[in-house]
Amino acid sequence: MSSHESAARPTMPSEASPPHTTSPRGFGRRSLLLGLGALPATISLAGCSGGAGGTDSDVAMVEYEQGSSALKAELGPEIDGVPYPEGYVGPRARELEPFGDGSTTFTVLTRSENGLDLATNGHSEYLEEKTGVRIEYSTVPQGEEGSPKVNAIISSGDLPDAFMLGPEWMGGFTKAQLYAYGEQGLFQPLDQLIDEYALELQQLFEQNPDLRAAWTAPNGAMYAIPAVNQCYHCASSDTRTWVHTPSMEAAGWSEHPKTLEEFEQMLRDMKAKDPELRPFSGDSGMLPFGLIAAAFMDFGIQRIRRDGETIVYTPLDEPFRQVMEVVARLTADGLIDRNTFSQNNDQLKRLTMNEEKSLVGVVQAPHHWAIANIDFGDGNDRWKEFVPLTPFTGPGGKAPIVPWNESHGDAVGLVISSTCDDPATLVRWADAQLGLLPSLDRSMGAQGVFWDWADGTQLGIDGRTALYAKMPAEEDKPDNAAWPEFSPHNSSLDVRHGEAVDESTSIEPALFRAGQLYEAFRSPIESIYASPFFTSAQSAEIGELRTNLDTTYAQLTTQMALGDLDPTDDSHWEQYVTAFTNAGVERYLEVLTEADAARR
Repeated sequence: MSSHESAARPTMPSEASPPHTTSPRGFGRRSLLLGLGALPATISLAGCSGGAGGTDSDVAMVEYEQGSSALKAELGPEIDGVPYPEGYVGPRARELEPFGDGSTTFTVLTRSENGLDLATNGHSEYLEEKTGVRIEYSTVPQGEEGSPKVNAIISSGDLPDAFMLGPEWMGGFTKAQLYAYGEQGLFQPLDQLIDEYALELQQLFEQNPDLRAAWTAPNGAMYAIPAVNQCYHCASSDTRTWVHTPSMEAAGWSEHPKTLEEFEQMLRDMKAKDPELRPFSGDSGMLPFGLIAAAFMDFGIQRIRRDGETIVYTPLDEPFRQVMEVVARLTADGLIDRNTFSQNNDQLKRLTMNEEKSLVGVVQAPHHWAIANIDFGDGNDRWKEFVPLTPFTGPGGKAPIVPWNESHGDAVGLVISSTCDDPATLVRWADAQLGLLPSLDRSMGAQGVFWDWADGTQLGIDGRTALYAKMPAEEDKPDNAAWPEFSPHNSSLDVRHGEAVDESTSIEPALFRAGQLYEAFRSPIESIYASPFFTSAQSAEIGELRTNLDTTYAQLTTQMALGDLDPTDDSHWEQYVTAFTNAGVERYLEVLTEADAARR
């Protein structure tokens, strides 16, 4: 399951995932960052040379001025009787009138998935019926397996009319790739067609004034129709920590600790009460520094923070040395489980799901699925025993700071190649998918079969009146009734939270409350480094440097936690800093700063 999986796949939480977010209502402050994705991993640019690899002073701007063309289409009338919750922000349910005549069959490259046959798929048929546009789909696998095939297709020059390859976690295009291929003339700039035909997208721009700028490359062009999938609880998931309530109460704690000292004492009391218990455990995929770091510093998103005009790599901050001192002490005292730094998630779950009782008191994890096995209806409610641990203050009463990742929720929806003879129709086809009805059909299947409008008595994930509810058939629907998250869609915050849920069969309300709890401590927006459009050369360099730094970080912090390096020893700390220097941290920050300055 992706970190950015939409409300479409409801039994698993959306985590990621990405992208992602601020206020439980509407766009709020996240509008500044929507569309600015994660720092890139290493990318492959098939046949790429020159162009996007240059500096921004070399960029030739496109001639078209955004917003200068008149509309050539109009939205259909709104459907009556839709139970929008109070204050709803998102796409509306509208009548869809076909605009394609079916005389042309467009070719679209997208993703394969087990059980998915796009030629007979329910959502494929829905889109053709509603738009009149005929599509011939070809597919490549997700992730690394599919990337060489995409590169080979691009290198061959035998391009489909459009690419619909999904978010980056699926292996979809990065913004650097959009920019590079656009400048090479492989992808069409869509700005004028958006102004003329993309009514749903323009409404999205109105709701989020920064979105268009976020998707505009340095040369002034938009090369993709975006997809939006806002995940509120994902914004704090990298820090979220859970406490096992029965273990806490058995240790004599009726309330959550309010200070770092109280947190440490709670762990000691847990250990004294139950020697079998690992007071604080986890798995190696999420090192247990989140709330401890929050008590000392703003750890940033992907270990990057902005201090004014300066970009900071936070593992080299002096306060992080204090974080590691605490972690090392707790590990040496048996309060943090040493296995945390090497065990996988299945091994962790064997502890939390021990038949008699949980053998873990506190665990850092993004959601319940990473803590416990959940099978609704079987009477196993171990997952409900874990509740979000309230962030605690640091030394001297310092207020905790939870890094609040506001870049969740954006992805490339559709890219149109330069060989497409009728890009206007494909822009309209992509834009139609951003409407409410197509977005819901994409995620759940046909209305009246798998879902319908809520009845006015049901509550959504955020406690407001629900917008829609799944029908019993949805639980047993065939795989081929809906699409994965590889296409344009608008799963805005209020669409996601508008699902009618039963807490006996969904963890989403609990995750919403976890997001609310941590939002009270969120990092200031001024400290967030929002990833800009990198040139292809910058992106490739950043990807390699980040891989080196991530490896160095995981290795050295683990050595400090386990006592192989002593964070209180100046020579050991210097050894730690030198390792990051050798891994390229200075150049990493230089490239981030260059790209950031070019955006401004």
